Amino acid sequence: MRRSAVLNAARSGSLACVLLLVCSSFLAALSRADLDRVLDLSVTLKTLSAAADGTAPLPSGRMFLISGTVSDVSILDKEEATFRVRIELITGEWVGMEDVKSYACYVEFSGPEYFKVFPARPPRNAAHGTVVLDSRVMVMGSAQGVTTTPLGEKRVRVQGAYIRVIE
Repeated sequence: MRRSAVLNAARSGSLACVLLLVCSSFLAALSRADLDRVLDLSVTLKTLSAAADGTAPLPSGRMFLISGTVSDVSILDKEEATFRVRIELITGEWVGMEDVKSYACYVEFSGPEYFKVFPARPPRNAAHGTVVLDSRVMVMGSAQGVTTTPLGEKRVRVQGAYIRVIE
């Protein structure tokens, strides 16, 4: 029994080494130009807010990474198989010494993989990776258009592909 456990561990270690080598080869083969074709790292919540206001073009054709604080969570479909949620992501910056300018967008996620990430009832102690109000997050997504909030403000609507809570 002990010998089979050692062999299984050795096989697992070998498999891990092979996977590490394959991933390293893949990352080494991915050039900055390849990454730039897929991901636009210049997009921020500030640039998305400018696009919503019509003072900048809406980013298109590439995905982007944005970070901010979750200021609203709206579950649009509670069924696990067809789960949909929309969050409002917000950030801000000081203008001078007395004024703060805020920037926001809506991010929508759909699919069963997000069912446990966005609990219908916020837990008292959120598990790691759970997104609740006031979570600081990083989102990868793509712009889908501009929408209007119930208060008449313009927001870019982003289709989220990945989300990660950042501490």
